[in-house]
Amino acid sequence: MSEITLPINDNVLLFFALLFIILIAPVLSRQIKLPGIVGIIIAGVIVGPNGLNIIAMSSAIELLGAIGLLYIMLLAGLDINLLDFKRNKNQSLIFGILTFIIPQVVGTALFRLLGFSWSASVLIASMFASHTLVGYPIITKLGITRNRAVITTVGGTIFADTLALLVLAVVARSVNGGLDFNFWITLTILSAVYLFLVVYMLPILGRFFFRFVDDGIVQFHFVLGVAFLCSFLARAIGIEPIVGAFLAGIILNKMVPASSQLMNRVQFAGNSLFIPFFLLYIGMIVDVEILVKSPSSWIVMAIMLATNVITKLASSQITQKIFKFSKAEGWIIFGLSTTEAAATLAATLVGLRLGIIGDEILNGVVLMILVTCIIGPWIVEHFGRKIALETKFEKIENTRVPHILVPLSNPATSNNLLSIALAINEQTFSKISVLSVVTKQAQLDEEMEKANALLKGGTDYAISAGVNINPLKRIDINVANGIAHAALEENADLIIIGWNGKISAQERIFGSVLDHLLEQSPQAVLVSKLEKSIMSNSRIVALLPLSSINEPGFFATLNIIFGLSKSLNCPIHLSVEHESMVIVKSLLKESQFDVEINYQIASEDNDHFRHFSSLIKKDDFIIAFGARRKTISWIPSVDKIPQKIAAQFGDYNFIIAYPGISYEKT
Repeated sequence: MSEITLPINDNVLLFFALLFIILIAPVLSRQIKLPGIVGIIIAGVIVGPNGLNIIAMSSAIELLGAIGLLYIMLLAGLDINLLDFKRNKNQSLIFGILTFIIPQVVGTALFRLLGFSWSASVLIASMFASHTLVGYPIITKLGITRNRAVITTVGGTIFADTLALLVLAVVARSVNGGLDFNFWITLTILSAVYLFLVVYMLPILGRFFFRFVDDGIVQFHFVLGVAFLCSFLARAIGIEPIVGAFLAGIILNKMVPASSQLMNRVQFAGNSLFIPFFLLYIGMIVDVEILVKSPSSWIVMAIMLATNVITKLASSQITQKIFKFSKAEGWIIFGLSTTEAAATLAATLVGLRLGIIGDEILNGVVLMILVTCIIGPWIVEHFGRKIALETKFEKIENTRVPHILVPLSNPATSNNLLSIALAINEQTFSKISVLSVVTKQAQLDEEMEKANALLKGGTDYAISAGVNINPLKRIDINVANGIAHAALEENADLIIIGWNGKISAQERIFGSVLDHLLEQSPQAVLVSKLEKSIMSNSRIVALLPLSSINEPGFFATLNIIFGLSKSLNCPIHLSVEHESMVIVKSLLKESQFDVEINYQIASEDNDHFRHFSSLIKKDDFIIAFGARRKTISWIPSVDKIPQKIAAQFGDYNFIIAYPGISYEKT
């Protein structure tokens, strides 16, 4: 039996120790009213090389810490609602400039007064100008990633950190005597090439990949591979890797819906392993002995900490006043932006290597990191809970919990159907039920086994996406009756059902099951033909006949489409006549969803379907409103829409949406 020595050098025991710390530290910290991530940081201080020396600062620990930091930025990019980000980009830009300029100017002036050189003063000030989103995992757990103040802070972080890291590069070049015209030209050209590759080429690669690969594990590897490649290329051209990871998250954002199985896997891996490793790493770099050995470090730390807190508080309060955020939102901005870690350490290590700062600054920086990483997350959790409670109250007050029923019959298409339900559920907080109908009485045992397998597969898929669903099994004389009766008994509001795209006899549209279901069910129905993963779609192109607006359930169904658009981060290109556009615009004001709609006006003299067809491009998700016979919205031209779409766009993802109805009396 091998002897156990400290620091731990056995790889198996080391990994156990890391997992044990990640397990127990948050539990203990919550007992003293501190956020769980603060507990992990403090645990890092205790077990690290400057504490009890249980775990050494090895290359493996540094690697895990670096991965965790990049993971935080990747998740920040993936979690942002791009429409909200676009609409708040000016707020992010202004906050980013404020949170960079105020600390940079104040810090430079202060340290010049303390006798530091210009290069050292500018470099130290850049440490205050940047920040790390250490508290972001708390935001994710509280479910407020789409709060305006959070979006503003995340966007502003990228602006501020990029400027701070540019200052770092300029100071380093100036000390080495290489700050010339060629430096600026090279940096500009390389940055332009990098942005072209990431912003324009990556979406093409991503959609191509998701179109042909539906294996969840391979998709997870693709997302991580892209993020770390973008981070490496950023470093290669002189930009900090965290910018590359965030850009990768932004680009992949449209392809990875928040309610998807893939997103759940990405979040689980980050929140359970990589991000805690990063927090542990932060604690391990703290040297507690300097508090005793170097009293001057207290003074330096106090000055640095005060400068950081005061300038970041000023930036957040000014931003709050300008954009009329609530008091809690103002404190959230401060809590997220006051924490220092990665960029600050990078600037410190560069300054040490160049010889323009000494150990007293290093010690002050390390202690500032520890203190800000404790107070920042505490502030974020305290005020984030208030925002989360207010948001939850609004949702309960303003929305009724709808019920989505998803009949399953084909294991090959079940997951795609459920992905639509999960995307809608993300915005509407619906209850989801999956249904399997058994009709063959003679082979009942065999059919029941198949039904159980279908329901288990659907349930497992939903659970892997972080959503619990209700499995239902029904025996009936035919499938249409079984679905209709189940929808009635379960009080379903929406039925999402698959279609193989085959055109039936002239007197029917879809075939016996779907046509009979449409005749029997007053609920809204989404008839879906999904050829590939919805993660490969970049836009929603929708056909809205004027007659559809007459249906009583039209507004509710339109809201479902809005929710799907918001969840997928896809803009809607809506083919409408002018009269329809006016009505939709007025309905949108009443909707709970803020979505991007581009209205494409069809001339009354032209074929509406031809106008709609001309809008469709590769990677579009097609949605058309249909109408049941004997309803007030039915007209012959609308009846032919499903066949036309199936014939012309059979290899696209598309949905024929039938609003809930009230039948005409005949």
